Amino acid sequence: MRFRSFIPSLGMMLLAAGQAGSQGVLIDKSEIRFISRQMGGNVEGRFRRWKANIVFVPKDLGRSKADFDIELGSIDLASDESETEIKRPLWFDTAKFPVAHFASSAIRDLGGDKYEVVGQLTIKGITRDAVVPITLKKDATGNSVAEGNFTLKRLDYRIGEGQWADPETVANDVNVRVRMVLPPLK
Repeated sequence: MRFRSFIPSLGMMLLAAGQAGSQGVLIDKSEIRFISRQMGGNVEGRFRRWKANIVFVPKDLGRSKADFDIELGSIDLASDESETEIKRPLWFDTAKFPVAHFASSAIRDLGGDKYEVVGQLTIKGITRDAVVPITLKKDATGNSVAEGNFTLKRLDYRIGEGQWADPETVANDVNVRVRMVLPPLK
C-alpha cells in the first residue's frame, strides 16, 4: 500500500496565534508545510491547526519566546487514506500523542534580519534539541514575515516504525518550510 508519509513540519516555532501577552499571528496568511520523499517521489503536506504563545521583540531577544503546539491529527496530505494511516501507532500515534510541542530556550540574532530559534521539540513523547533558522522581512502593510526552512530527522522521533523505518522506502530527512505573518508590535 502506498500512502503519503507525514513528516512533521514543526518549523517556524516562532509565531503563531495568540494567548494573553503574545504578539499574535495572521493565521490566514501563515503556513507550516513539509516535503518528504517516499518510494522515490515527493510527498507534500501541511498542518491545518496549530497555536502558540509568542513574544518576538527583535531589539530585546531576551524577552522573546515561542511556545508552539501542532495538532498532529490536523495533517493535510490531500488523501483521506494517507491521513488515516499517519495517525496510527507506527507513525504519529495520535491517540497517545495528539500534539507536538516546541518550547524555545533562546532566540539568537545572526545579523541581516536572520535569526535562530533554539529550543526543544517533542513529538511522540520524544524530546530533542532543535534549531530553527528564520529570516524576517516586512511586507507592504508593515507586518513582519518570518520564513524558515530546516531539515527534521523523522527517525529521531520514531515516526514511521516497522517496515517504514527503512530510509530507502521513506527518507529520514523531511524539509520543513514555515511562513508566519505577524502584525506590528504595539
